[in-house]
Amino acid sequence: MTLTTTQKVLLAFNILIVLGFGTYFLQNLNYEFVAYAVTIALVIGVLYGTLRFTRFPTYIIAGITLWGVLHMLGGSVQTVDGVLYAYRIVPIFDGGGEFFILKYDQVVHAYLYGVVGLMFYHLLREVVGIRTHGAFIAATAMFAAAGFSIINEIVEFLAVVNLPETGVGGYHNTVLDMIFNFGGAAVAVMSYVVLRRSRKKNRNV
Repeated sequence: MTLTTTQKVLLAFNILIVLGFGTYFLQNLNYEFVAYAVTIALVIGVLYGTLRFTRFPTYIIAGITLWGVLHMLGGSVQTVDGVLYAYRIVPIFDGGGEFFILKYDQVVHAYLYGVVGLMFYHLLREVVGIRTHGAFIAATAMFAAAGFSIINEIVEFLAVVNLPETGVGGYHNTVLDMIFNFGGAAVAVMSYVVLRRSRKKNRNV
């Protein structure tokens, strides 16, 4: 498959992200985020390596690229709460300790699985070819994204088990991650469906 100019630029940018942040984390002996940099490299490799089959539009690739940047910044930028991932944006709910809403980490989780939800929606419609039962496709995409997010939690669990110190958090953090994963997927997919129907309706007027 021939890549467009924009897709080539995004690929080059992703390579720079992985190499730049990977080197930074390695120099600082931050093995947790070295592992995450490797994970991003694998994600980008799979994403581009399967484009001939998935035919993901450029906005999906751009969405994953932005996630890579947000993810790497989350482990490197220092704030009053520690690294950016721990930054408390606004106190919507404060149950004490890590049971806090809204944090940068939660926003990134919602954003990422919003993009993943759109990926599943695209695959179901454009690759599998299901053009009817729109509500079913949308719901399947949302729950598929939430289910896929278990990989994220497994990676974080492995980091906790194998590294002496991480910023992953405990039970409350894990459950809040899952809530924001599903919430982000639901908002993104439903918004996309509404926008798509609105555009289709306007073309028919």
